[in-house]
Amino acid sequence: MNVVTKSGTNQFHGTAFEYLRDSIFNANSFFYNRDNRASATTRQILNQNQFGGVLGGPVIKNKLFAFFSYQGTRQKNGIGSQGFSNALLPPIPDGDRRSPGFKAALGASNCPANHPGDGNFNAFGGTNVACDGSNVNPVALNILNIKLDNGSYFFPSSGTTGYRQISFSSPAIYNGDQEVGNFDYVQSTKHTISGRWFYSKDPQVSPLNGQLPGSPLKILFSNTYAVLKATSILTNSLVNEARVSYQRNLSTQNAPAPPNSDNSILGITPMSPGVTKPPSFAIIAGGYSILGGGGPTFSVTNQYQVADQISWSYGKHTFRAGVELERNDWPIIWSGVRGGLSVGTFNDLLVGGPGNPQTGTPGNIQACLFCSRSAPEGIIHGYSARGGSAYFQDDFKYNSRLTLNLGVRWEYNGALTDKYGNLTQTWVSRIQAVPIPPTGPTTSGPGVSQWVVPSNYTKFYPPPPDGILINSSNTPLRKHVPLSSFGPRLGFAYQVSSRLVLRGGAGIFYDRVGGDRIVYSVEQGNPYAATVDFNPQNQQTLANPFPSTPALGTFSSRWANFETGQTSNLNVPFLAEVVHNPLIRQYNLGVQYQFAPSWVLEVGYVGSSGINLMSQYHNNNTARLASPEHPINGITTNTIANVPFRVPYLGYQAVGVRGTEFDAVSNYHSLQATVRKQFSRGFMVQGAYTWSKDLTNLANNQTNSNNANDPWQQYGPAQFSRPQRFVANYSYDLPFGRHTGVMERLLGGWNLSGVTVVQNGTPMTIADPSAGTIYGTAGSAFSGFGRAQMCPGMTYANIATPGGIEQRLGGASGGPGYFNKSAFCAPPVIGNGTDYGNSGTGIILGPGQFNWDIAVLKRIRIRENHSIQFRTEFFNAFNHPQFSNPNYGPGATYALPNVRSGAFGQITSTSVNPRVIQFALKYSF
Repeated sequence: MNVVTKSGTNQFHGTAFEYLRDSIFNANSFFYNRDNRASATTRQILNQNQFGGVLGGPVIKNKLFAFFSYQGTRQKNGIGSQGFSNALLPPIPDGDRRSPGFKAALGASNCPANHPGDGNFNAFGGTNVACDGSNVNPVALNILNIKLDNGSYFFPSSGTTGYRQISFSSPAIYNGDQEVGNFDYVQSTKHTISGRWFYSKDPQVSPLNGQLPGSPLKILFSNTYAVLKATSILTNSLVNEARVSYQRNLSTQNAPAPPNSDNSILGITPMSPGVTKPPSFAIIAGGYSILGGGGPTFSVTNQYQVADQISWSYGKHTFRAGVELERNDWPIIWSGVRGGLSVGTFNDLLVGGPGNPQTGTPGNIQACLFCSRSAPEGIIHGYSARGGSAYFQDDFKYNSRLTLNLGVRWEYNGALTDKYGNLTQTWVSRIQAVPIPPTGPTTSGPGVSQWVVPSNYTKFYPPPPDGILINSSNTPLRKHVPLSSFGPRLGFAYQVSSRLVLRGGAGIFYDRVGGDRIVYSVEQGNPYAATVDFNPQNQQTLANPFPSTPALGTFSSRWANFETGQTSNLNVPFLAEVVHNPLIRQYNLGVQYQFAPSWVLEVGYVGSSGINLMSQYHNNNTARLASPEHPINGITTNTIANVPFRVPYLGYQAVGVRGTEFDAVSNYHSLQATVRKQFSRGFMVQGAYTWSKDLTNLANNQTNSNNANDPWQQYGPAQFSRPQRFVANYSYDLPFGRHTGVMERLLGGWNLSGVTVVQNGTPMTIADPSAGTIYGTAGSAFSGFGRAQMCPGMTYANIATPGGIEQRLGGASGGPGYFNKSAFCAPPVIGNGTDYGNSGTGIILGPGQFNWDIAVLKRIRIRENHSIQFRTEFFNAFNHPQFSNPNYGPGATYALPNVRSGAFGQITSTSVNPRVIQFALKYSF
């Protein structure tokens, strides 16, 4: 990352500014107006003040210069996703929820028999609620009886006899402070020392953030960045720049549960003894979560970097060579001990019962993700990683028309280590070495031989049991990280004529995978933690939502017993034992043509392709299909009950061998055209159009749709892609004539500017949680799901419903919804389960955007070098509602619509804020 900041001069310069937003100037969001009867007289709160100033000048004339800036932000935001949410709420009978008749009334209000044809009252395949309420779970009743401090129930009702979309607006609080300080010291004509310092502190409170009101998320971000650089002119053609830098990023968060919701009150057995707060529950079909999130967590990264670059000008060449060395330390305390559970619908929550593998009935709890059993205070890690790079570049001016840029860069991304030895993981190669595990639990030998501990493990723990490998290094890897990451680059610029320039380039670039993408695969290792994740085929209940094994403080053993039909049913994340550096090949070719004075046309091709891209939570254990001709472990038929014995790695769940691996790919091709008028006669305008195709087998950094073992059947449009995008920006000094005196103060210095964005929506993949049950991988999240089945005679062209967006929002907004439900059918049947659906990835685009941001500016010159600028900015100036993808929250890009949800195809949020007006005043000298 390159950061450019101001530095001081021999004169004092500075600014003071204030930016103001207030609710009285803004519009309400589309869905707030729809759902709030008082919206005509009440406004969503969005109050913001940004204030501060900058000052720069000489400390010692011609010798030492300094610059300082401060910016403060105070915000209350009831429009953004942190302070605004939509929830599809169920009918809950009025009155005292502890009364004797409430349970029966609740069952009658929500059983599907009393609501024929309404998919909102379905369960995601599990047992549904009885009309007499006899199977309503006591824990669910306790959750419904939670009261907030104001006496209202935490879980609100729809207020009707059916489901209703309800909007909540509770302002999120953000208080940010940023400080920047720079200095430049001219030691001599040949030596300069400069320093840069940046500090920020941003405490935040998010009352909603996808949750029902009552469990606010509390976050703190604090960042410090400092750099010291020495520049030396060694000769007239030789310059050296030496740099040292330090960066510290602190993050803490905690989502406390609502009052009176401890596990002991609700009747929930916690994952670990001593954990008092309940797990969170995501109500998938409803689009909201309850009971708060994870935490508390503490994470701080400290990065130290030393770098040097030397530049040499020789004839037609400018050579640059440099080296960078860095160390990254990441001490964290991570707690997933509360657990994150998901249920399909409200009815699933009401029943909260186990699945039945004999009948193929899944449990009402869909999944537990990021669930790690540990000490109540969380898992303590002391991560560290080293890195470095070296580069060489030659800028070669061959002649007055042709310039070449030739270079190569070498990257070294060191492996993760842990100072406390908490870096246990599983190697798939060691699982493969024991194809048939023991028939029952063991404490040593082949049953635990899949585990690998780092070499420093024994400094903090007793020697591990026999069979467990102590690695030869402090890393979790079998081989050293790559040392061959050389990336050559080539660029050229050729002036064909005085008005035409041809430019192009190509290069290989190695991407660095963020530590936060890797640590999940190793943070939950035995014996300091134990992963208890699971999928819909489980035996968990609301009272006991977490598996009792594996136990904390042991190495979980792997076993499978064909006689009893039982297995260890393990679920472990892991990091690929041989890692690769993600490689991106980039290339472009374009022309610049000045077709008129001040007007330039640019047209070019820009492309890239990637290999060895990181794939998170990649499932490696999908059950295979057996037949008499191709038996699997002696099995010749396929049932949901025998899934655990048809998997490649016995003893693990079908979604229980989840790797952070480096096997994904991408391809990007685009035509990019820009027309630009340079600023002249008070006017500047630019229009940029991109027509692109972006393909990958990644979805939310994962490759787990349908058969996870076949990444190519997941290859399709990237979910963040916008195939067509047009952006126009402009600035116009309004021509109110030439004046003097008072009239000049009134009519001079006016400017109109703005940015207009027109773009397609993003591609969506349609999920079906009832698909793929025979493989054991059915689900409704990116960590593992089956795609929907197209009905006979239907094509992708039949998926979208006709009409304008506002006529097809569905649900409380009216209309059929975004998707044609009749385009999808039940998945094919295999045995007593189902096959995957036949639809592809990224098969339909979501709603597009057409947004105008406009600013009006007035500059008043007070005297020489002193001026005041007043500006008014209109974001989404015409208050045009622009909608998110269906079945997802505010600003959705990564929507995964669920064809079995009663709310399938409903749009309940916007991707752009309603019109927001901001006033600004800035004094410059």
